[in-house]
Amino acid sequence: MTIQIDIFSGFFGAGKTTLIKKLIDENVYSKKITLIENEFGEIPIDGAFLKKYNIEIKEIKAGCICCSTVIDFTNTLREIIKSKETERIIIEPSGVGKLSEIVKIVKKLEEDDDIHLNLVIAAVDVTMYEEFTELFSEFYGDQISHASTILLSRTQNVDNAELGKVVSKIREINETASIVTTPWDDISGIDLLGLSEADGQQISRDEDLSAFDLEFDDHDHDDDDHNHDIFTSWGIETPKIFPETQLRSIFESLKDEAVFGKVVRSKGKVQIDTVNWVEFDFVPNALEIRASEPDEIGRITVIGHDLNQAILDTVF
Repeated sequence: MTIQIDIFSGFFGAGKTTLIKKLIDENVYSKKITLIENEFGEIPIDGAFLKKYNIEIKEIKAGCICCSTVIDFTNTLREIIKSKETERIIIEPSGVGKLSEIVKIVKKLEEDDDIHLNLVIAAVDVTMYEEFTELFSEFYGDQISHASTILLSRTQNVDNAELGKVVSKIREINETASIVTTPWDDISGIDLLGLSEADGQQISRDEDLSAFDLEFDDHDHDDDDHNHDIFTSWGIETPKIFPETQLRSIFESLKDEAVFGKVVRSKGKVQIDTVNWVEFDFVPNALEIRASEPDEIGRITVIGHDLNQAILDTVF
């Protein structure tokens, strides 16, 4: 039996976990699967979100599987393959995981083991593309240039002209990948997976993106360094109740870089009253709060650049 391997990469907040949950919820993955979940911070969030699903999860925390925890990742992958108890492996790297290095590791194992690298996906938040590409081009450039499929998230939040500009800039970095711009809620998981196996297509919403006069800037993408030191992670486990109005107010305040530093991502699960719990996802241009089942304790993580951790301690 050949084990299929799918890699879902993407920068912080691009929607990797949301995409995986969508595919599982819609029974796209009908075979026995194992998920390797790599989180940048020490507080496990995404793994906790996914534990309600009937899948095996291997968590690798507080480091990146393409460098600082590469030995743990490689050994975990080998153990899963050797056990022959799974039919498909999903790999979700951290937001700053270098896709090129992860592909290289899998390809190396492919030489000796009965595995096949199937999907190599990069999720890209179209609302943050300009800002994050300018600030963190090393990670963006590597993920985009080495993906076989690029799934743009939050496309419903931008107009067609802005979407067309982002598509054109991505095409400058990767000429052959399939690019999917349809909002994820408007497309089934099985269709998303099918489009991800297409060959260099642009699958877009109804409007013709080529009709716009597009201007784009050149960006340098340095593949020689992998500098995680520019990012820090803060997190807590807490029994505290956060009413939803307070939660929204906190995340609005996190946009103030002079106070908090540059927050690029926050996620977690907390109690909002004596009965109800929510999961939340925050990037500078979007906050999503959704109802969730109770948990044993609340968890919050914040990832960014030059974070003021003392202020975060006070706010949360």
